[in-house]
Amino acid sequence: MKNVKFGKIWDTLHSSYWFLPTIFALLAIALAFTMLWLDRQGYYGPIEKWGWIYTGGTDGAREVLSSVASSTIGVAGTAFSITVVALQLAASNFGPRLLRNFMQDIGNQLVLGTFISTFIYSLVMSQLLFVC
Repeated sequence: MKNVKFGKIWDTLHSSYWFLPTIFALLAIALAFTMLWLDRQGYYGPIEKWGWIYTGGTDGAREVLSSVASSTIGVAGTAFSITVVALQLAASNFGPRLLRNFMQDIGNQLVLGTFISTFIYSLVMSQLLFVC
């Protein structure tokens, strides 16, 4: 009986369009706090050997993160608004099952999760740099 309930809950979560993006967003927040903690510890180890790592101050880092956040949310908004319009037109011709297939597609959830988590990571890090 418990397996049936668990299976129903898992199916509901899996068919939700926001399941993977929510997990990605939580991981992005955890990564932001972890990276800030590592930065505050002062151990840079092999990072110092890489020449392409950003070594500017906090003001420059905040501006870079703000640029990344604004461009990421702009790209995500444009991409998914175009996708929704295409889905609306396709669903009117082929039926509503097409929307359910789109919502359950792991690839779409991964792309949305990547965009949203990048935005959230940049936003959280820029605010943490402002506070600290």
